[in-house]
Amino acid sequence: MNKPNKNPNENINVIDVDAGTLLLIVSALFLVPLLLTGFLSH
Repeated sequence: MNKPNKNPNENINVIDVDAGTLLLIVSALFLVPLLLTGFLSH
């Protein structure tokens, strides 16, 4: 597939933002059950 030189650069930027958002969502999903378990344990 032929793609312009600007496209990969923009794609990398989008992936970078998506990775940060994904990390935030994953940590939130991981922390919420942990907090719930800690609350139920107490």
